[in-house]
Amino acid sequence: MTQIFVSITFLLVSVFIILFGHGLQLTVAPLYAAELGWSVTVIGYTGSAYFLGFALGCLTIPRLVSRVGHIRVFAALSSVATAALLMLALFHDVTGWMIARLVTGWSIAGIYMVFESWLSERTSAENRGFVLSVYTVLSLSAICLGQLMIGSGLGVLQLIIVGAVLLAVGSIPVGLTRSAAPTPIPRVGFQFKEVYREAHVAVAGALVSGLVTSGFWVLGPVVARNLSLSDEQIGYFLAFTILGGTLSQLPVGRLSDRVDRRKVLAVMSLVSCGVCLAACLLVASSVSVLYLFMFLLGATIFPIYSISLAHANDNTTLSLIETGSVILLLYSAGAVVGPIFISLLMDHTSLGLFIFAGIVQLIFALWAIVRISRHKVRRDHFEPFQDVPRTTLSVMEMSEPETEVTAGADRG
Repeated sequence: MTQIFVSITFLLVSVFIILFGHGLQLTVAPLYAAELGWSVTVIGYTGSAYFLGFALGCLTIPRLVSRVGHIRVFAALSSVATAALLMLALFHDVTGWMIARLVTGWSIAGIYMVFESWLSERTSAENRGFVLSVYTVLSLSAICLGQLMIGSGLGVLQLIIVGAVLLAVGSIPVGLTRSAAPTPIPRVGFQFKEVYREAHVAVAGALVSGLVTSGFWVLGPVVARNLSLSDEQIGYFLAFTILGGTLSQLPVGRLSDRVDRRKVLAVMSLVSCGVCLAACLLVASSVSVLYLFMFLLGATIFPIYSISLAHANDNTTLSLIETGSVILLLYSAGAVVGPIFISLLMDHTSLGLFIFAGIVQLIFALWAIVRISRHKVRRDHFEPFQDVPRTTLSVMEMSEPETEVTAGADRG
C-alpha cells in the first residue's frame, strides 16, 4: 500500500492544490458578481453556464485525451482554467462571464477526468476502495479550505488572483512527472431507457440532487451575504454544509445496504424538507443555528447522488460506468437548471434556496413513497455502497472490478 501512495504522491499533491483553487473560485465568483451589482437571476445564469460547461467536458474530453494524451490535455486545461478565472476580473459584462464560467466548467471536468483515470490506472482492484476514500477526503478538504479563504481578509480581486495561481501551480507536479500516462479514458454509451426502466427513483434522485446541490454551490455565498454574514462567516457557512455532506455519506450509505435504498432516499428527502422549513422559520435567530441548519442540509442532500447511483447499479445489468453515465448526466441536467429556478425565487426572498430545496425534496420523497408502495425492488446485482464523488465517470473505474471496467470500455 505504501508503494502505491508513493507512486501517486505527485498526483495527490496536484489534486489538493488545484481543488484548493477550485473551491476558492466556486465561492469568489458569485460574491464578485454580487459586488458588481448583478441580480441574483444573472448570477444564477452564470452558475448554470458553469455546470453546462462541466457536462460538455464530460462528453468531449475523452476524445481529446485519446488524441493527444493525458499530460498534454492536463497542462492545457490547467492553463485554460487559469485564464478563464482571470477573465472574471477583466470582463464586467454578463456575456463575458457566461463564456468564462462555461469554459471553467469544461476545463475543470477535464482536470477531474485526468486525475481520476490516472488514479484508477495506478491502483488495483484490492486497494481501489481505499484510494478512492483518500481521494474523496483529500478533494473535499481542499474545497473546504478554499471556502474558508473567503475570511482571509483579502479583497475579491486578490482572491481571484490567488485562485488562478493555485490552478496554475497545481499543474506543475503532473507536468514534471516521469510516470507513464494511463490508457485512454473509455467512452461509454448513454443507456437512459434501461436505467429508467429498472430504477425510476434513481433517475429522479440524480436529477433532484443536481437541482438542489447546484443551488448551494452557485448561490450559497449570495444567500450567506444576503443574511448579513461577514466574509469569515460565509466561509464557515459553506464549510459546515460540505462537512455535513462528507460525514453523512458513509453511514447513510451503509444503512442503504441493509434496507431498501428508496426508503433511505425518501426519509433523507423528508428530513431535508423539514430542515429547510425550520431554516425558513429560525434562520434569523443566531449564526450558530444557521451553521447547524447548513450542516444538516448538507448531511441530507449530498448523499442522494451516491445512493441513487447505488440503487440504479443494483437493478441494471449495465456496468457501473455505463449506469454512472446516465446518473451523472441527469445530475448535470439538474445542475444546469437548478440555479436558474432558485435565483428567480431569490429575487423575491433571501430564503429562496431553502424554499426551492424543500419543495423539490418533498415532491421527490412523495414520488419515492409511491414507487415503494407499488413496486418491489429486486436488487439482482447488489453491490455494497461506495462513496462516489459527483465528478466524472473516470472515478467510477475505481469502484468496480477490473473485469467490469474492461467490459464497460469495450461496449463504449
